[in-house]
Amino acid sequence: MKKYETKYLAFKVEEGPKVVIDNLNTEGKEGWKLETIMVVGEGQLIAFVTREIDIQAPDPEKSKKDSISKLWGGSEDA
Repeated sequence: MKKYETKYLAFKVEEGPKVVIDNLNTEGKEGWKLETIMVVGEGQLIAFVTREIDIQAPDPEKSKKDSISKLWGGSEDA
């Protein structure tokens, strides 16, 4: 099952489109995708962005091995 996180970015219309585009491009480099932009209030834009988050189920066997390795100062690579 896919999981997503969502956040919003607020912009003032008077700052112009370059500020919006630059911010969205910066967020895009971190995996965020623009979902929608809404006008709120007078001269304010809200952009909603989402990204998929990777949730991995815990591996009890690996956790046990890692715990033992840390206790004894060993390495699984050896």
